[in-house]
Amino acid sequence: MRVVSLLSAAAFAVAAISVSSDALAQRNRGNNNQSTTAVVINYQRVAVESVLGRDLQAKLGALRQQFGTEAQALAPEQQSLEQEAARLATTTRNMSQEQIRSNAAVQQFAQRRQQFDARATGIRGDLECSQFLALRDFDRQVGPVIQTVMQSRSAGIVIDASNVTHSDPNFDITAAVIQQLDQNQNTRVANVARHSASECQAQAPAAQPPAQ
Repeated sequence: MRVVSLLSAAAFAVAAISVSSDALAQRNRGNNNQSTTAVVINYQRVAVESVLGRDLQAKLGALRQQFGTEAQALAPEQQSLEQEAARLATTTRNMSQEQIRSNAAVQQFAQRRQQFDARATGIRGDLECSQFLALRDFDRQVGPVIQTVMQSRSAGIVIDASNVTHSDPNFDITAAVIQQLDQNQNTRVANVARHSASECQAQAPAAQPPAQ
C-alpha cells in the first residue's frame, strides 16, 4: 500500500472533461417546427481555451497539490505501520489464529491501521468529491451557453466532436461558445473549493427498495 497511489485513481484530466448528456444533447424546445439539424462542439477546446476552463484547471491544480501534500504527510505513519507489520509477522509466526487475534500488540496494530486507512480514504474521497462538484458546476455554466448558440443556429441537437468522424466546419459552434463564455463576467470564473466526501454521498440518489 502506497499513500501516493491513493490519489492516482483520481488524478485530474481537465482537458478530457466529459460533458453531461444535458449539455450535449438538448432539443430546441422553443421551436414548434423542431429542426433536426445538428451542430458540433469540441468540448475539450472549451475546457482548455476558454477563460472559464483555464481558471478551472488552475484552481483544480492548486487543489490537487493541497491534497498531495496531505497524502505525503501520511508517509511516516505508513512506513511505521509497514515496519510494525513485519515485526508482528515474525513474532506471531508460531502462534495459532486464535492466539494472534487475542494478541494485544496485534490488536493495537489493527487499530492503528484502521485509523490510518480512514485518513487516507478521507483524503481520496474529499479529492474526488471536490473534483466532481467543480466539474459539475463548470458543466452547468457552459450548458446554457451551448443551448443559446444551438438555438441561434436553429439546431435540434448538439454533438461533441469526439463522437464525430467528419463534419462541415460551418456546423462547428465551439468558437461561438468560447466567445460568449469569455464575454460574460458570470462565466469567466470557475467555482472550485474543497468539499468533504460526505457532501457527494448526501447528493447521491437513494437506493430503490427491492421489488416485492
